[in-house]
Amino acid sequence: MAGQQLMNRPYHLLIAAAAVVFFTSSFDLILNINLGPNIRIAQLFTLMLVAAALLTHRMGRTMEIPLGGLYLLVWWAVQLSFVPVAEFWLKSLAYCVWLALDIALSFGMVNLFAGDTGRLQLLLKLYLASYVFVAGFGIVQFVLPITGGPALLVEQWWLPGRVPRMNGFSYEPSYLATYLIMGLVCFGSLRRSGMVDFRGPAWRFSYILILVALLICFSRMGVFFALIELCIGPVTRLCRILRHPRLVFGFHLSGWRMLTAAVILLVAYSAFNGAVRWFNNDPETVKILVSGTGLFGTAAHSVDQRKDSLHDTLQTIADHPWMGQSLGGITESIAGFNGLCPQNFAEAKLYEGQSVFAEVIAASGIPGSIPFLCFLIVTIISPLRLARHSSPLYAAWLRAMVLALAFEWAILQLNQNILRLYLWVHIALLTTVFAVARRQYTEPSDVESAVPAYGSPNLLA
Repeated sequence: MAGQQLMNRPYHLLIAAAAVVFFTSSFDLILNINLGPNIRIAQLFTLMLVAAALLTHRMGRTMEIPLGGLYLLVWWAVQLSFVPVAEFWLKSLAYCVWLALDIALSFGMVNLFAGDTGRLQLLLKLYLASYVFVAGFGIVQFVLPITGGPALLVEQWWLPGRVPRMNGFSYEPSYLATYLIMGLVCFGSLRRSGMVDFRGPAWRFSYILILVALLICFSRMGVFFALIELCIGPVTRLCRILRHPRLVFGFHLSGWRMLTAAVILLVAYSAFNGAVRWFNNDPETVKILVSGTGLFGTAAHSVDQRKDSLHDTLQTIADHPWMGQSLGGITESIAGFNGLCPQNFAEAKLYEGQSVFAEVIAASGIPGSIPFLCFLIVTIISPLRLARHSSPLYAAWLRAMVLALAFEWAILQLNQNILRLYLWVHIALLTTVFAVARRQYTEPSDVESAVPAYGSPNLLA
């Protein structure tokens, strides 16, 4: 009872703290302190949420374990056990602290917000709004220098001083794309769910804004995954028609659909012709856009760097298949291939690994990776199984967040590292939605009258 009273009084402060975490989770360039490792403002507010959850537990509230939480705790223990392996063990210890905070965020979110569906709906809207905010800032960041305005946090340029590469609050465009792709996929999946709540003009505007930001930042992997997201709807409809050809006869042609299709085809045709003419007339500018890929005779440093990092990460696994190096110790192993031994955080940062799944195995060893693999499977499969039996609202959210998580795991195979805070914020919210939907599923008497009752599942069967 005392714990519930605590929640009823300052819950708006907790929601505000969660909102700060959402809106600043991608911040690399501002609101952080470099003490060797970077301490971010989002991590400080995460500590507040975790402390509030522990306080409610001390005052009598039962601690609920989030989906996959036990597997993560075991995996964290594996990381902690390998800290002494590295000579520069401070980085390994710092990574363990960060990982513990990331895991604790899920515990905090589930225990603070899974008991009130109204607060959870507010949190979900704030979470999506954070993507719109970052995308909007990124577009402003891109437009201002072109129009003669100031360069806000610009780190890279297409044309120095004139045309910036959009990086938002992140170190570089690829980091921004890695963040924004989750928001794009969430909005896209919710809009495809068919629910009227997700089909309004604000939802359409937000989806388009994030898509435009992803395309403008022109991270090649971001554009690639954005195109996959755009193809989901048409491919789904095509597959449905192939399974049930009679659906063709039920398709209604309307004036606005025909006009929209004609406009899209015209724009695509014009864009293709424009691109061809642009390349013929100004090949040097085109080469700037594809620099780093090896295309059109340009240097392949971006591709080569990722390939070399992945090779070194895989070599670390081959050298130590059974004993991990810990997440912070991978850099020391990679530096060792060059005859170096990092002595501080700045030196260690120069030898990061590549592909988060390869990093997990290198950090944990093959046996130590099993708990993480179990966590990965359970956070994908269990929400999708629960979505089959949940109310339409929570089914839509579960499917959207799982799909966004799958996209994030995929894009992180082309980047590093697994401690990206926005990844764990997404996981924390997914586990919170799962906890609410499961409670609705197993406790039909507590569900609002507008939602039908549901039976009790075996989600892990």
